[in-house]
Amino acid sequence: MTWSDTDVSGNVSLLRQLFENAYKAAEPLLDVSLDDFISNNAIPADIAAETLELARSKHAFRGAALTLLAVKNLNPAQDICAHKSEYPGGFAARTYDTRATIPFLIDKSLPRSVESHWLTQTLSFAGPLVSGSVLKTQPKKVGPLFIKVINAANSDASGALARALLTLIVLALIEIRNKERVVLTRPKSLPIVTIDKLLRSHMAVSYKTGAPRLPQIAIYAIYRCLLNQVDRFNGQDLEPLARMKSADRKAGTVGDIVVVENGKPVEAVEIKFNQTITLINVLEAIDKVRAESVSRYYLLSTSGIEPTEKEEILKKADEFEKQNGCEIIVNGVFETVKYYLRLLPDTTEFLNYYAEILEKDEDVGYEHRIAWNECCSAI
Repeated sequence: MTWSDTDVSGNVSLLRQLFENAYKAAEPLLDVSLDDFISNNAIPADIAAETLELARSKHAFRGAALTLLAVKNLNPAQDICAHKSEYPGGFAARTYDTRATIPFLIDKSLPRSVESHWLTQTLSFAGPLVSGSVLKTQPKKVGPLFIKVINAANSDASGALARALLTLIVLALIEIRNKERVVLTRPKSLPIVTIDKLLRSHMAVSYKTGAPRLPQIAIYAIYRCLLNQVDRFNGQDLEPLARMKSADRKAGTVGDIVVVENGKPVEAVEIKFNQTITLINVLEAIDKVRAESVSRYYLLSTSGIEPTEKEEILKKADEFEKQNGCEIIVNGVFETVKYYLRLLPDTTEFLNYYAEILEKDEDVGYEHRIAWNECCSAI
């Protein structure tokens, strides 16, 4: 019997409760040997090892596996290889991933994809996930691991194996989350010149990934202070700092950071990391805000303005302000932070916000947090 797509809300509620139960079952396993759990749940040793390897791979397929395994446990008769309603005996796995799996992972601060684990084209355009299916992934091992785990669970008519493998994946995600949790240093009342030095040193570290997120965090933190302290922001709010995504991340958005009033954007910031701001960037910004209610738009970079184009950039920004009323402000990230820090009665609030966001943000990790503590120690 297929899992009916007509009772989506009811199914979502069941999935959410299952995830909560799996989380409660996984947490105690952090402090014990997994051998007993694997043995007691009759998990084949190779499947247990491959499930954990899949879960520890930074890929959307580990989240997709959670959805499919949960459905199999709740309805053992469901063929979870048929992950789309259009397939014979299939069901809308992506719907349940979006409405149950992603909210669960967000609530527990566990690793996840941005909106749905089905956004990866490899899975979105894949046929039924039958044994032997070839899925092109990076890293390459993820595709075969995913197919093997899903088919192993699918072959168990009781759904018990699916529940056990689901618990193993949740356990691995908890381990990853806990490893990346670092208690961050929160300096107090530092001079502005020292904060400038601290931010520059933190952003200058050679990270594997995620470095462009740091200036976004810094500017977002300074805006949180401004909305609390500066009168011109009365009645205005900050939109949540959006996840960093693929190349089309900004489709439909005004900027990396957006200030809204009555639901409409009134001020926005676009941030470049290790790229100078060029005339092309300014023209793209003008095109973006031409029909918006934005009155002030910042283009900020950790590398400043392209010197050879500075005069033309300022001229174009001035012309647009006269035509449209929107002020295009081109500047450096560090210079902007220093300017706004002078408007605050104390720098402690900014440092607290920067550390707070850095501690929780999903687009930075262990290396960025450890580096912050090291940079704080160095000053």
